[in-house]
Amino acid sequence: MRKLIYLSIILLFCSQYVSSQHKDTTVFLSLSQVKAEVIKANLTLLASHYDIDIAEADLIQAKAWNNPLFVWNQDLYSVELNQYFNYRNQRLIQIEQVISIAGKHTNTVKLSKINLQLSKLQFQDVVRSLLYEVGEVYYELQSLQEKQKLFADILQKYQALILNSENQLRVGAISNNEVLRLKSELIGIKSEAIENLNSVAQTMQSLRILMNLSENVSIQTQSEVIASSLPDRVDDLIQIALESRPDFQLGKKSVLYEEQNYRLQKSMAVPDINLGYQPHDKGSNYVRPYTGLVVEMQLPIYDRNQGNIKASKARISQAELKYQLLENSIRNEVMTSYQQVQTSQYGLSDFSEQFLQNMEELNTNANANFNSRNISMLEYIDLQRIYIQNRSQYINLRNQLLRSINQLNFTIGKEII
Repeated sequence: MRKLIYLSIILLFCSQYVSSQHKDTTVFLSLSQVKAEVIKANLTLLASHYDIDIAEADLIQAKAWNNPLFVWNQDLYSVELNQYFNYRNQRLIQIEQVISIAGKHTNTVKLSKINLQLSKLQFQDVVRSLLYEVGEVYYELQSLQEKQKLFADILQKYQALILNSENQLRVGAISNNEVLRLKSELIGIKSEAIENLNSVAQTMQSLRILMNLSENVSIQTQSEVIASSLPDRVDDLIQIALESRPDFQLGKKSVLYEEQNYRLQKSMAVPDINLGYQPHDKGSNYVRPYTGLVVEMQLPIYDRNQGNIKASKARISQAELKYQLLENSIRNEVMTSYQQVQTSQYGLSDFSEQFLQNMEELNTNANANFNSRNISMLEYIDLQRIYIQNRSQYINLRNQLLRSINQLNFTIGKEII
């Protein structure tokens, strides 16, 4: 009996432990907290950081000089002596070193340094794009969660009203058609709520992946105060974007990269020189043993690297045109994003605090007025629809403003609002 009790306690403890391991967790996070977590844990970002390590390794390799070459030559078979591998009869020792001239090694190192700078700028641009995506997903989730609260509140009121109406139906104070009409309206709202709930699940999945969280974590967004004013001069914002955006700096560095590559290709047209030293050559026809000097180089008769030089020169022109295109694109992106923020602010300005408060009071009093028969069922349903519509419009417009601000910050390259 005692063993059975002990076994029951162990099984109970194990079941509680297993259930605790699979228990859902809800975390309340602001956008800034989410961004901080993404910077630390996003797998795409962590993988992109290795590009910098790779570029640093390439720079280390570019700085390394060519290894010297050791040559050993000996007699394989002597016809006179009928002997194999007799190094005493003939042997040669030679040491060679490749000497790069015309600045080839220096230009290679400089090119690798620029490539490292490009990798760092590319990583910064990945961070910028990732934080923009995080903002978009977060604001979408916030909008959906606010709508879910709206639907939950309306459904609760409809269910309470239907329960009261069914009690009135039993005593003949209300018709069955009115009860069915309320139930039909409840089904329609519940259908919208279910569709919205599915969207919440999909959006939360995207945010969890960005934050590298497990599937049992639920994220509850937190509202933030929206900036009420914009900078007056859009030209100032364009200038900030040209100074801050890593992709624009990347375009500028790309021109420098191609110019340095052009210098490297020109230096590669000059062949390397192989300098060799023979400390010992037994078997020479001149002096035995013989000590000599070796100088080797290609004759640039056919291959003068002319194709690569021409291609690198064309890449400079191509990079310059892309740089000009990028600058024009940035100017237009900032202007468009600035105008979208202004438009969104104008659309949201109709929803004043007084208007929102009046809508909440109207919704609160609707149930009491219907139960007191001060308004008809159709009037009640109409008031509920107006409340849902206006509240949804406010949520959508607020979400649109937040996303337009996120877009503006993205196009500028730093948070200014």
